[in-house]
Amino acid sequence: MTTPHEDKALSSPSLNSVDHVSTQGERCVGCEARIIDRYLVKVSGRAWHTKCLRCCVCGDELGKEATCYTKDNKIYCKTDYARQFGTKCARCGRSIHANDWVRRARNCVYHLACFACDNCKRQLSTGEEFALKDDSVLCKLHYLETLDSSPSDRDYQEVFSPDLDSEDSPSSTSRSGRHKAKRVRTTFTEEQLQILQANFNIDSNPDGQDLERIAQLTGLSKRVTQVWFQNSRARQKKYGTPLYSPSQRASATVTY
Repeated sequence: MTTPHEDKALSSPSLNSVDHVSTQGERCVGCEARIIDRYLVKVSGRAWHTKCLRCCVCGDELGKEATCYTKDNKIYCKTDYARQFGTKCARCGRSIHANDWVRRARNCVYHLACFACDNCKRQLSTGEEFALKDDSVLCKLHYLETLDSSPSDRDYQEVFSPDLDSEDSPSSTSRSGRHKAKRVRTTFTEEQLQILQANFNIDSNPDGQDLERIAQLTGLSKRVTQVWFQNSRARQKKYGTPLYSPSQRASATVTY
């Protein structure tokens, strides 16, 4: 708890410094009255009555909160700041949060579930080819139906799964060419990891029949399942721990 006449600092996206000054002569930015209260709040060097510091959108009091956001001298709560100025999904228009898995295509960002063909509405899978045509996402089949040009003019993009090291879990995209092999990074859900880890604890080196069974349980291919076990064994041998814990999202790279 703050002591009398000590400022309570609320952070803002621009990392403003906080000035610790006496309350004498301070006027509240919100109501413009002189502050004679025992406590005051300062945001970006400007003083507020605790009760006057409110989100300009929803009106919630923020004087007792740990953080708030400012833009153009307006105060926002975290939710409304993200809604007003945060990254939005190019398909549904809703906010994309830091812990959301996403797909990126050119300058657009999509929720994982929103990244679907505009024609058939089917969600596109990791490693699947797609095309952007007039800002519309099309699967390979429906993109080919729109082509009047020769095959050499076809413009595909290949989807890769979210990058584990990225804070906002963005996926990356690249142009697919006529390569002999392509590296596909597979993303595991928490449920898949729990199944994989439970079976790893029973047998870290399952045979082909067990790999097929585990692959069916997880919905993964046998090859991806095999690579996960190989990486987990290597991790356990080096560090004494499995590759991933069940609570983590993870990825493995498989060459087809």
